[in-house]
Amino acid sequence: MADIRFAPRAESLLGSATLQITARAAELKASGRDIVSLSAGQPDFPSPPAAIEAAEKAMREGRTGYTANAGLPELRKAVARKWGTLHGVFDDPACVLVSCGAKHSIANLMEAVVCEGDRILIPRPWWVSYPEMVKRLGGVPVAGESNHLTASEVRHAASEGARGMIFNSPSNPTGRVHSEKEISEIADAIADSGMWVISDDIYEFLHYGDKPVPHLLRARPDLAPRLAVVTGVSKTWSMTGWRIGFALADPKWTAMAGRIQSHTTSNAPTMCQYGSLAVVEGRAEKERLEMLSAFHARRDLMCSLLSQDERLSFPEPLGAFYVFVDLTKACGKLDTAAFCISLLEEEGLALIPGSAFGAEGCVRLSFAASNSDIEKGVKRLRDFISGRV
Repeated sequence: MADIRFAPRAESLLGSATLQITARAAELKASGRDIVSLSAGQPDFPSPPAAIEAAEKAMREGRTGYTANAGLPELRKAVARKWGTLHGVFDDPACVLVSCGAKHSIANLMEAVVCEGDRILIPRPWWVSYPEMVKRLGGVPVAGESNHLTASEVRHAASEGARGMIFNSPSNPTGRVHSEKEISEIADAIADSGMWVISDDIYEFLHYGDKPVPHLLRARPDLAPRLAVVTGVSKTWSMTGWRIGFALADPKWTAMAGRIQSHTTSNAPTMCQYGSLAVVEGRAEKERLEMLSAFHARRDLMCSLLSQDERLSFPEPLGAFYVFVDLTKACGKLDTAAFCISLLEEEGLALIPGSAFGAEGCVRLSFAASNSDIEKGVKRLRDFISGRV
């Protein structure tokens, strides 16, 4: 019998390094090894009681069938009200599409606009799925030159024919947040370029500054016809497994993305939408603020420990729950994928290699972990590096 022939685009895709490392760490831990994992891309807190109670109530009352493809009307209305107030646009429920997580939201939006051969600007370092999503659709990912996207890079990409771009602030993997000035300059460059933009804002409320995260839409509201916002409940409210994401955009864009969704997943899980409605309406603010405060303290702890080793350098994370550490001073030229596998197998520490983010020589540490694991993890990293010198 002949082997199945796989599609070339599918064969060109890389697996998620974050999921692979996390899975291997879980295997070793299950076998009895003492494993410290600083690889997690999710909060380590329980989901809020309000979300659980709302989902349970929906199930008890028999609200377990299909919803409208675009999501529960009351959830779309609540999302439009919350994020419409935040950004000053997209306050109409027609601007909202509820999907199976923020990753699904990005995929739907991209499939609606990426054409064969389109050049799409991706910020460097990027979240692992951005370039693979572009490639899946026949587009060409174009990486930013620096490790912090600038207006000049946007203008250069546009001059080279880029049709769209993805933006991410706070950033995964660095935790960096663009300043008001940088946002204003990038927004102007986008306005001049004619490109569409997907702004991945999933970490928007995990921010350690005194003011809201600067945003392209607040700098240039006129970008709204070709700028989509992606957010959700996963990071802010520790609801990663609920798989609920929101796309907010011009109704023409959300309608097209919704048409695509109607032929893939249809609606997001009904009971999860009811749970998400509870937190969007503000019934879990106490838990959200407590988690944010804990992350802030953990960030300070991890940065303090890492700063004690002059061989390690990193940008200060102002958002998300990651520190992106440059190892080149300590280790020279480095294959970080091999480094992280050896670190896991020999030292029992799980980190994510920078190569997965387009930044060879770096590793991503997550402080979505206990203080004890953060302390042990940083020590194991430093000990492993010392053993290689």
